[in-house]
Amino acid sequence: MKFLTLVLRSLFRSKRRTFLTVLSLSVSVFLIALLQSLLGTMDSLSTSTASGTRFVVQDKASFTNVIPQAYANFLRQQPEVERFTSFQWFGGEYKDPKNFFANFGVDPEPYLQVYREEANLPSIPLDQVRDFLRDGNGCIVGRTLADKFGWKLGDVVPLKSPIFNLTLRLNIRIIFTGLRKSDEMFLAFNIKQLQEAVPWMKGRVGAFTVRAKNPADIPKLCERIDRHFANSAQETLSITENAFNLNMMKMLGDYSTMVHSISAAVLVAILIVTANTMAMAIRERTTQISTMRALGFRSGQILSLLMAEGLLLSLLGSALGIAMAMGVASAAAKVAGQILPWMADFIITPETLLLCVLITLALGLLSTFIPAYRASRRPITEGLRAL
Repeated sequence: MKFLTLVLRSLFRSKRRTFLTVLSLSVSVFLIALLQSLLGTMDSLSTSTASGTRFVVQDKASFTNVIPQAYANFLRQQPEVERFTSFQWFGGEYKDPKNFFANFGVDPEPYLQVYREEANLPSIPLDQVRDFLRDGNGCIVGRTLADKFGWKLGDVVPLKSPIFNLTLRLNIRIIFTGLRKSDEMFLAFNIKQLQEAVPWMKGRVGAFTVRAKNPADIPKLCERIDRHFANSAQETLSITENAFNLNMMKMLGDYSTMVHSISAAVLVAILIVTANTMAMAIRERTTQISTMRALGFRSGQILSLLMAEGLLLSLLGSALGIAMAMGVASAAAKVAGQILPWMADFIITPETLLLCVLITLALGLLSTFIPAYRASRRPITEGLRAL
């Protein structure tokens, strides 16, 4: 207890310096926690367990091009294929351009099977499924999206698409609760609505999402499909859904390298600042340390005392930084998740919290050990000359 009291009194000997050091550490932890969590959230888009059973068949040149719907005939003949659905990005806006969210045209019945995990199909009442399949103007929406706009079953949702210069009036037939909030931030409707209203979409789809019976069959299925449509008017590119999502994310650039580079720069900067601060704090206490040794404190006790101060300082900075990061992450998930569906799952994971604590402890050890070791080994007479 006396040792802890001594550590605390020494630590807060200069309250301003201690406060500023804790603040600088906490800002660094805050940045690292947010950046690493953002990276983890983005990577989760391409590492979904359910996605491992699906692959996407798209136009070889670009996923923005449409392909013939007749390609479905060949997919249907493949024994390894369980189900598949066509889909087309609609880009519809609800009442105002700022009310942007993901919305697609799909094949209703296959869609529910292909994405049964994301839609949490077993939890959807059968009467809602029946209404969705019967109503050509029906649509399915996630709970989070429905709550955002105050929608309920039976409501009519007008969606205006600048891409197709078309407004669809869709009846809400299913409101589902997904396994993740990001899964609940979209709307899907019957793709026939789009094909009947837009002449150049007749008999065309954006792509196919295919669910394989066995994930191990996906590579040979992709190769067979692309080989079949090679040298046709529109060749295909078949890739796993995770790879498809990763290609979408790569449109943002090499975000992984950027995040790791920024995190490394922050770590180096804070290591320099903390080491300099600890060295200065210990150097100013040369006389005090020499007096303590003259009173009977051993070198090992002095070293332990100084190391404890450094580690406690690091833990205080870590705790404050983590608290700040968790608060900002919660707010970002609510605000940014309205625009970017995947941000609805943005949290500071336990793994990231542990990483931040370990990093700050390592910083505390590295920045304190050398000046503390030198101070504990300095001759007593040298330190007492200043008296």
